[in-house]
Amino acid sequence: MIMSSAKFPRNAWASLTHDSLDTAQLDPDRLGSLEFVLINIGLLSGNILVLFNTGAFASVSLHASGELGVSPSHATWMQTYYFISLALALPVSTWAAAAVGELRLYLLAMSVLLLASCLCAATTDLNGFLIGRSLQGFSGGLTIPLSQTLLMREYPQKSRGFAVALWSIAALSPFTLGPAAGGWVADQLGWRWLFYLNIPLALLSITLAWALLPKHPAPRTNTRLDTLGLVLLGLSLFCGQTVLNSGQDADWFNSPALMTTAGLGMLVLVTFIIWELAETRPLIDLRLLARRNFVIGSLGLSLSFMLMYGLLALLLVRLQSVAGYTSFLAGSVLLPLVFLAKPLASVMHHLVQRFDTRLLASINLLLFAWYCAWSSQFDFFSRLSWFTQPLWSQVLEGFCLGGLFVPLTTLFLSGLTPRRQIQAVELGGMLRVLGGSVASPLFGLLWERRTAFHQHRLLESLGNQHGIVSTTLSHLQYAGFSAPAAQAKLTAISNQHAGILALNDCFRLTAWLFVALAALVWLAHPHQPKLDKTTRQTVRETALEELMEEP
Repeated sequence: MIMSSAKFPRNAWASLTHDSLDTAQLDPDRLGSLEFVLINIGLLSGNILVLFNTGAFASVSLHASGELGVSPSHATWMQTYYFISLALALPVSTWAAAAVGELRLYLLAMSVLLLASCLCAATTDLNGFLIGRSLQGFSGGLTIPLSQTLLMREYPQKSRGFAVALWSIAALSPFTLGPAAGGWVADQLGWRWLFYLNIPLALLSITLAWALLPKHPAPRTNTRLDTLGLVLLGLSLFCGQTVLNSGQDADWFNSPALMTTAGLGMLVLVTFIIWELAETRPLIDLRLLARRNFVIGSLGLSLSFMLMYGLLALLLVRLQSVAGYTSFLAGSVLLPLVFLAKPLASVMHHLVQRFDTRLLASINLLLFAWYCAWSSQFDFFSRLSWFTQPLWSQVLEGFCLGGLFVPLTTLFLSGLTPRRQIQAVELGGMLRVLGGSVASPLFGLLWERRTAFHQHRLLESLGNQHGIVSTTLSHLQYAGFSAPAAQAKLTAISNQHAGILALNDCFRLTAWLFVALAALVWLAHPHQPKLDKTTRQTVRETALEELMEEP
């Protein structure tokens, strides 16, 4: 690896940027045509498996929490700890791949993913399920960059651009096809089959990679893992996420245990920052936060992902819990995203070479604001509404999703050397994943508070209009409801309407936040596009941008 002599080595990620691949000799025993096709299937199935599990579970989390005997609020835990573990895996992959080799680490990570899926499918205990989801997240975070590395090595230099595009096909599946497919599995086979189906795919990927890829010896390297930094980071993230997950149920500041956890998390976080700034080979390079473009680009990307994923998770859960949608119907609301998401992402790779990335990012964020404002006018809880009114707004969201990652990634990588770009992708990717981890509890809290507010207002309004209430109750009783049943039905209708209004409030607030982010990107230094890049530079930057699209 050419990065091994650097003061801050990033051996595993160097191969992802093709620095090592450019100087490496192709294996003399090239794969035959059939073997080449099979190894593509094996590595791509591993990548799809990890990403599919990210989005598919969002539509079945209520099934899991119900069968595990916990309240619906615990559904958030099952997804957020997955994201936390995935974020921790990104910086660890550097050391692990350099220590044991990319192929060995890939096989080990996929094996852990297989065993974790078995645990999630078989356990009847919440704690066991959370352990399984955390192992899934950590092992999945390792396999995402490794699958790209191993795939690139089987392609000649001139075809690596196609390899990057092929590998990235699954990048947007968690937001498009994943929820609907996961919902169908849950409705037809049961939610545990979402994990049972992981087993044959993981075995296929492991078998093909082991049988067809060359077993090179692990490279000798003097890299070491910043173990203390990893422990401090993991503990601080665990404490912070636990506070967010449990706050609403434990009544926030009125819970001594929760406040103790929050204080411990803050103390550990400060210690982590001090340690990383003093460490010669830190786990993550926090000095990047002194660069304006990195801060603005990564902040825009992390907050945008948080807002987008928060709305997605909120919509999927509330359609089921409030409106009675099946998992498949709830996931199908997001299917129109698939029309334009990936095509625009491919086009955006070329646009950033010709236009100011601040302009592209700002336009995209304003379109996101338009989508949120538009969606705040819809009744998503009407069973036929997503076939009519919101259809085109979901197509617009897919357009925005396809154009979100590339310009902001290009912005925060601008002005950095190749070595620093690798470090920036590590830190920026971790921050983006952490944005997804806090999205569900924050939006869930916002929705519950606004629902309570609207319930109070509706009760006040109905109390001042006795005639309407009496007429409605009379119609219900005439339809066959008893007096208590009619009163309960009216209460349920008002509660559902309060939930609709609260969801609209969430979309409306998010619209204003996207407008603020669209203005924020103009504070960055302008990024001057280069039209004379070599094919090698273009493929390298595209690979980094595609990595940032992976959840």
